[in-house]
Amino acid sequence: MSETEVTVEVFEDLDSIRRALLSKGFAMTGRYLIRDRYYTGLGDVSGLTYGELIGNSFLIRCIDGPAPVKLLMFKKKEIDASGVVVSEEKVKTVLEDPETAAKIFGLAGLNQYCEIRNMSYIYEKANVALAVQDVEGLGIFIELEEDNTMKGLESREKLSRLTAVLKGLGLKLGSDFSCKKVLMLLKKNNAGLKD
Repeated sequence: MSETEVTVEVFEDLDSIRRALLSKGFAMTGRYLIRDRYYTGLGDVSGLTYGELIGNSFLIRCIDGPAPVKLLMFKKKEIDASGVVVSEEKVKTVLEDPETAAKIFGLAGLNQYCEIRNMSYIYEKANVALAVQDVEGLGIFIELEEDNTMKGLESREKLSRLTAVLKGLGLKLGSDFSCKKVLMLLKKNNAGLKD
């Protein structure tokens, strides 16, 4: 099932974000360390667009928290002409042994082209549950996914509502509400990817 989410960079420190969210009535309900390893069989990823890259990638996700989870994932993203991710479908299954899966990928000719680690802090208030993500080597982001009140709405209306929620937090936010962290990290590391 396709879902809509927004991800935006935040230009404040974690303590300022925490105080701002608490003052708006949010409560921190969880904290997780997430490690995402991206694999593809495309070889050299430089020169690819984000859509080409992510559409040909698998992801091993390890979540360390109160209930650790290890997943194999594929994200099918719908990207509009301006590069905005308007929706995505996540297909995932539980992995018993991520290291064996990584070895299988290597033997099958897939290469790990990126690893993203982030400490995610979950804040909730009424129907809103957002993740403040402190991404190693990249910065701080907030991710907000659609909730049950948005069922039946078009993707653009969902994006508009999600963006309005984040803008209403009173934080110093970037202008891109469709941040692609894997692309940003690869560009920072000079991989030569295109938007």
